[in-house]
Parts: sequence; structure tokens; C-alpha cells
Amino acid sequence: MTATERRTLAFANAFTIGGVDGLLPAGEYQVEVDTDSISDDGSSPKTVSAFLYVRRGGKAYAFEVDAEELDRVHAAARKKSENTQL
Repeated sequence: MTATERRTLAFANAFTIGGVDGLLPAGEYQVEVDTDSISDDGSSPKTVSAFLYVRRGGKAYAFEVDAEELDRVHAAARKKSENTQL
């Protein structure tokens, strides 16, 4: 069974991520992550796709990105933001 999780990620600084050309500005981004919870071995749900929604020039675009990379980029951005606020 496939489930879709929608969330908003905030970035205090510009960032880059594979699958999206160029530097993305700081701001809030909508994300959709699809997971498949059906597995023969009883393991946790497997991510099957992740989409990052980006606004450019008044238009919205959906980019398929690696969910694990997105999590790493977001965690690094949060850590960097926390360190600059000390």
C-alpha cells in the first residue's frame, strides 16, 4: 500500500540538491514523499519517490529528488542555522 506524506521544509540559507539545477533560495518548500508499506520481510516502509516543489518566475515546478539526500541537506541546513544563531 502506498502512502503520501506532505510536509513543509524551511531553509534559512540558499541550498543545492541533486535533481534541481542551480542554487535554491532560502525559504519554505513543499515536499511530497511516497512510501510503500508492503514488504515480505516486515521491514519499515520503503520510500519510492520524493518531490520538491519549487517556485521560479511565477511558476511552480515539481522536481523528483532523492529523499535521503533531501533529509541530509535539510538537517545540515538546520544545523548551520543553529550554529550561526549562537
